[in-house]
Amino acid sequence: MSLLENNREKAALLFSAFILVIITLVSGGMAIYVVSDPGISNAVTLTRAAYKIRDNYPEEYDFSRLIDNARRGMLSQFDRYTGYLEKSQFENLDEEFTGEYSGIGVSVVKDDDGLMIMSIRENGPSGNIGLLTGDVIIVVDSQSIESASVIQSTKLLRGKAGTEVAITVHRKFSFDTLHFTITRGKIPLLHIPFAGYRADSILYIRLLDFEMGASSDLNAALDSLLSEADRKNAKGLILDLRGNPGGLFSEAYRVSDIFLEKGISIVGTSGRSRWDSERFYSESPDKTRGLPMAILVDNGSASSAEITAGALKEAGRAILIGDTTFGKGLVQGFIRFQDGDGLRLTISRYFVGDSLYLNRIDSDLNESGDGLIPDFYFEQETKSNLLMSLDNSLLLNRFVYENKIEIIAAIENNNLNDALKFKKEDVNVIEEKILKIIKEKPGLSSNAYMGLVMKEFGGKVSGKEVMEIIKKYVK
Repeated sequence: MSLLENNREKAALLFSAFILVIITLVSGGMAIYVVSDPGISNAVTLTRAAYKIRDNYPEEYDFSRLIDNARRGMLSQFDRYTGYLEKSQFENLDEEFTGEYSGIGVSVVKDDDGLMIMSIRENGPSGNIGLLTGDVIIVVDSQSIESASVIQSTKLLRGKAGTEVAITVHRKFSFDTLHFTITRGKIPLLHIPFAGYRADSILYIRLLDFEMGASSDLNAALDSLLSEADRKNAKGLILDLRGNPGGLFSEAYRVSDIFLEKGISIVGTSGRSRWDSERFYSESPDKTRGLPMAILVDNGSASSAEITAGALKEAGRAILIGDTTFGKGLVQGFIRFQDGDGLRLTISRYFVGDSLYLNRIDSDLNESGDGLIPDFYFEQETKSNLLMSLDNSLLLNRFVYENKIEIIAAIENNNLNDALKFKKEDVNVIEEKILKIIKEKPGLSSNAYMGLVMKEFGGKVSGKEVMEIIKKYVK
């Protein structure tokens, strides 16, 4: 070995020793930091405890369940709006953040046999193939949903846009069982079910939520209803926020901005971090040009709905009519982890106008907020249990279906009340006429005969009784 090579070897050994010392010092320093930092030290202690339980407890215990319970327990001491969210719950939140979902475009409620369709989105997948309000979905992709919950059944109906789902439907009005294959599509959330003028030239708008796209839909509705000609005749505006649970903070700001002149304080936030303490002011001119405005509220108006109602009231732009609002004056942020789970965490209180807090700045976060007090109290008439049951069962829809010809004629003649006083035909007479129709027009389907019979009797007979008779003679 030459002298040069020997020197190189010594230099390499010295360098290696130097690097080893540096690594040791750094590692030791990091260890000291970990031990001295209470937050990290507590997390290490918690993890060690979990592993000790896993390795030494006499019975086997699901380790992931143990960690999950620890996560939830850690968050249980905070306010009611802070909590741990699983991946599936975050996926549901995506609807709120994007303003759309992938599905077949129906609203459903639980029925004894499955899911009853309460409403169908216009031009959606279900509407385009002929599903009707009142249809009951009983099978999804060969799986009966009779005993499944609404959440479980809805998961089966939803999926990626462009994929297909096969459903079996029981049509109660005509007693048919029908089969459909539907291609799922992107369905925008319905924010405004109605916007139009009342007979007294007052514009009425019903806003259901403040999820993504609500402000855009409201802008579009006002653009279509407040043309120069309409604006001259419009006497006022009613924004109905009753039962509106809120949604996105940003949408509340945008909706409020529509009705305010530039530079007016809408909402502010107050949190521990300076990033969570901000003020937001209106940036655009009032789209309605100061049209007199009232906002309908009740105990179900919450969160973002209270921001808009409170901001417009504090600015002197609108009066509130109804009942005291819910009283949620807290703002939540969302934190997502790598595994898809995450946190919903209260990060600040909000105030409207200059300083009106729903959850006072000196109050405990677990305390309920005060809610907005209306300028004019109005107690909404509650439906009796009988009326609510009728609505949910869709029996009134069936009545209208079975008597539609007579009802339409009565409406045209302004004589609806008298038309509703139907007399029930004798069953024997009904059966005789059904047999006559079958003999005159043989070979038709049960549904075709059903239509002919209902037309013959002008809707004065029970569709169920008619179908039972028809099925005696048509197989």
